[in-house]
Amino acid sequence: MSAKGSDQGFIAALNAGPKLSKAASWAVLLGLAVVFWGIDRASKMWAVYELSSGQQIPVINGLLKFELYFNPGAAFSMGESFTVGLTIFSIVIFGAVLAFLAPKLRGIWCCFGFGLLLAGIAGNVTDRLFCPPGPFRGHVIDFISLKYFAVFNVADMCITGAAILFIVLLLFFDRKAKKLDEDAA
Repeated sequence: MSAKGSDQGFIAALNAGPKLSKAASWAVLLGLAVVFWGIDRASKMWAVYELSSGQQIPVINGLLKFELYFNPGAAFSMGESFTVGLTIFSIVIFGAVLAFLAPKLRGIWCCFGFGLLLAGIAGNVTDRLFCPPGPFRGHVIDFISLKYFAVFNVADMCITGAAILFIVLLLFFDRKAKKLDEDAA
């Protein structure tokens, strides 16, 4: 199996489902990114203005509550001393998706997944660039708390949703990818 065949199989698996034109795929990708980024920004602004630090608002019988946290790190507050590096890494990934992956995307599900991924990255990078304590060191606004789990935000949900969608696409459309790999060999 050649590296090119492997790349084609991967892209084929990700592009499963109804196909879009180049213009439509960009519209879906960027449209979803902008819409979900806006939802993330609006929900974080609500949290900052409506919740005081330490305040808890129960939503679902103790399972889900709103409480405001400012996270200097990544998921589960890991990497708190690497905020600048996390910000730069996120910006690089955002640019790489737009420059290298987006032009190859034609499947609607893949465009949806990468739109969610871009929204999630943009939402948390916006916090890191514009929230205190300052550019590239800003703390991410988290406010959705699940009992026994973590405190997160809409951007985190977008990133997680994208990851789940990609796993499903790769698992269920792996046969098509393997066939392309075999044909390329």
